[in-house]
Amino acid sequence: MTVKTNETGGQEPTVKEPEVNTTLQMHFFGKRGERKLHYKEFRRFMENLQTEVQEMEFLQFSKGLSFMRKEDFAEWLLFFTNTENKDIYWKNVREKLSAGESISLDEFKSFCHFTTHLEDFAIAMQMFHLAHRPVRLAEFKRAVKVATGQELSNNILDTVFKIFDLDGDECLSHEEFLGVLKNRMHRGLWVPQHQSVQEYWKCVKKESIKGVKEVWKQAGRGLL
Repeated sequence: MTVKTNETGGQEPTVKEPEVNTTLQMHFFGKRGERKLHYKEFRRFMENLQTEVQEMEFLQFSKGLSFMRKEDFAEWLLFFTNTENKDIYWKNVREKLSAGESISLDEFKSFCHFTTHLEDFAIAMQMFHLAHRPVRLAEFKRAVKVATGQELSNNILDTVFKIFDLDGDECLSHEEFLGVLKNRMHRGLWVPQHQSVQEYWKCVKKESIKGVKEVWKQAGRGLL
């Protein structure tokens, strides 16, 4: 307890609020902040968190099913997109994607992994642009392998190409594609207020930022 002087010269006791450790702080640093947080532990935590978020998104857009219809995958992919070509994308979805075709959870996770390597992929795409070469399915597949070290399934590749083939020439409009993916990665910057799922992700973003700030506040004491 501390004492402060009021306007009349009297003294009033004040109670100093104790520092409250959050669950995240205690998980990383212990109740008293005595634990050290190692890089491998933090990375494992972030990878597990990322996996859980991906599974939650999959369940949300697949409407609880064990597979995601390609139309639902397109909805997930275009969810935060607000470009002039959005109507063309959806026209491609309606006309080029066959009803009943679906994407598995593993395929979805592989695509999410790919989206975390957009800078490397963008460099590969720039090479095609400078060489004035169209990006066809085989070239796109090789670029993904170079950027991520992994391959996307032909099922995913075919879906992406059908959605982002703006000219009907069976080539990827890669600049448009990268723009959509960047919007997807920065979800929450454009958030319409009339859909509950968007409100949910706005909350997730807010709490995630708060949690990261708490972690790095403690990092000066224990992060190795």
